[in-house]
Amino acid sequence: MEITLPLFGTDASSTDSAGLCAEGLVTSLNATTPWQLILPASGVFGLTGPSGGGKSTLLSTLAGQRRCRGTIAFASTVWQSGRRALATHKRALSLGFQDSRLFAGQSVADNLALARRYSRRSLPGEECDQLLRDFGIAPLLHQPVELLSGGEAQRVALLRQLFHNAPLQLFDEALSAVERAQVLRRLLPTLRNFWTRHPALVIWTSHDFDEIQLLAQRCLWMECANLSAPMSLTEVARRLEANALGDSCRSRIEARVESLRDGLLSLDLGGVSLYADRVTGHYRNGDTAAFLLDAGDISLSLEKPGLSSILNCLPVTLAGKQGLANGRIRLQLCAAEQMLYADISRRSCERLQLRAGTTYFAQFKAGSLAGL
Repeated sequence: MEITLPLFGTDASSTDSAGLCAEGLVTSLNATTPWQLILPASGVFGLTGPSGGGKSTLLSTLAGQRRCRGTIAFASTVWQSGRRALATHKRALSLGFQDSRLFAGQSVADNLALARRYSRRSLPGEECDQLLRDFGIAPLLHQPVELLSGGEAQRVALLRQLFHNAPLQLFDEALSAVERAQVLRRLLPTLRNFWTRHPALVIWTSHDFDEIQLLAQRCLWMECANLSAPMSLTEVARRLEANALGDSCRSRIEARVESLRDGLLSLDLGGVSLYADRVTGHYRNGDTAAFLLDAGDISLSLEKPGLSSILNCLPVTLAGKQGLANGRIRLQLCAAEQMLYADISRRSCERLQLRAGTTYFAQFKAGSLAGL
């Protein structure tokens, strides 16, 4: 029997009965800065910030694996009130770690079967088979987990969480050991499609902002044990830049799906058609699709180019430019009220005599749209 609100004597009106409500959470890490967190019943939220800030501690606290004071409630059930707490295995959640924590002495199939057995929201068998293929796990099913590489183990652990399909899903650097191209091109689109079909409240912790940009609409920031309320991805990007945590510059762009034929996705951005190939996600006409575009993949032209093997040519307005330490120039470009960035050489900038407020043409290959 689950512990409910009357047993703890907590005022039900003080919690968000539909989602997650954490009030006054205090651990040994944040003794003077209690955490407050109110999130809806479903949606994907990023969690990032400098190392050592308290992100993993927050997840462990929500999961009941770390002692704390305060109140935690989810979906009308109080998990903690003061020092009284519901055991982790009785909470409607799953928690994935960077080090995978698969059950030793068992095969990959055994680990996945256990997740399905105890799932409160079981998945159809055919969907599980498709996820095995999407994650590249099918050839590994009979392999002992001790023989898996770090990236393989993380993929199995993440898939185990999807098979469990808990209403609240917590992830702590779940893909840090997986090859980046595979993450961007295959796994993140698969995750996005999964949570569209099976809504849950997801907190995705990562130092890789690309992951957060492709999965989440808003993000939590944790620094020096201080937890900020969910904020826009633009604000998080500014904080990452201020903390010198952003290794590369990728723009997150949203466009409307026009069609998907022969693996080529057609998108509408402000009345201009864009194209993406090597698409792994599932899209319908009219859907909004988000993708990343690396600043180094964009070239700029003064006039609209003629016929070219490069399919994408987007009119952009120069909003500003910034000198980089390596002698290159980062351009801030505006298209359909969205901002994207392009890195070009200082020599190219001088040759083109670029001026703010002027319209130019940005070209980029169909294969450079990542995360679709």
